[in-house]
Amino acid sequence: MTDPTVRGASVRRLLGSWRRHTVRRYKRFSQRLRLERAAHFGPLPSPARWVFLVGCYNSGTTLLHDLLAMHPLVGSMPDEGQFFTDQLPVPRDLGLRRLWALKPELFRLDENAGPHIKVKRLQRQWGAKFNDPTRPVLIEKTPTNAARTRWLQARFSPASFVGIIRDGRAVAEGIRRKTGCDLESAARQWVRSNEIMLRDFEDLRHKRLVRYEHLTADPDGVVADLLAFLELPPLTPELGAREWAIHEQRSVIVNMNSRSYEALSREEMHVIERQAGPLLRALGYTEAASP
Repeated sequence: MTDPTVRGASVRRLLGSWRRHTVRRYKRFSQRLRLERAAHFGPLPSPARWVFLVGCYNSGTTLLHDLLAMHPLVGSMPDEGQFFTDQLPVPRDLGLRRLWALKPELFRLDENAGPHIKVKRLQRQWGAKFNDPTRPVLIEKTPTNAARTRWLQARFSPASFVGIIRDGRAVAEGIRRKTGCDLESAARQWVRSNEIMLRDFEDLRHKRLVRYEHLTADPDGVVADLLAFLELPPLTPELGAREWAIHEQRSVIVNMNSRSYEALSREEMHVIERQAGPLLRALGYTEAASP
């Protein structure tokens, strides 16, 4: 005869599993309902300029986005655009959280690809999430869009692109810390995503590349240059003196590379070097320091 205590524990586990499954199903249903409503009733943005911010995960895309989103003529969304549409694949839904470049064929689009994607549906879904879809400049930040810049240029007009690059050692450490993946995969993500982004940037008409290290050293100067590139009037506040909330941390703008270097052993540095050494050197990251 089964012990009542054991039987009770089994029932509780089953009930707990049922509740979790029910909650997940409800959340998925609610998300589909919101996306469907937005696709039909969301505003259709028609900005003077679309701006897409791209770069490998943990390279500073969130910081860059938040700095530019301060501008009163810039409209922005509360999170990555990929989370607010059913037209683009999301890496985490495919078991590739922060690691899309390990299977780039699932995400890569050029100007001739993606006939199945309903662009106006996507734009209306985004329009429902912009804080003000009527502003003349609308920015969107999705790291995976580094694989879709040529497609975006062909479908969103006029489109500008800002790519950001950061030392691959710090990026790989950050990806591993946030996903629990092995360091080799994290380094491969940095290499492949940057290779794709930089190669496709050659075919873009209006683009700018910045470095995380330069952005954190001189946020006012870098942002002023980007605003001029986007034909926007300058901002007056001193950005470097403000505190910013980045990935659940509040801090003034500082270069966080050294923290990542300290978290890596010598052998782990060698693991990254084996995967990323040629690109690190090509981009000027010859030592574990700012170039």
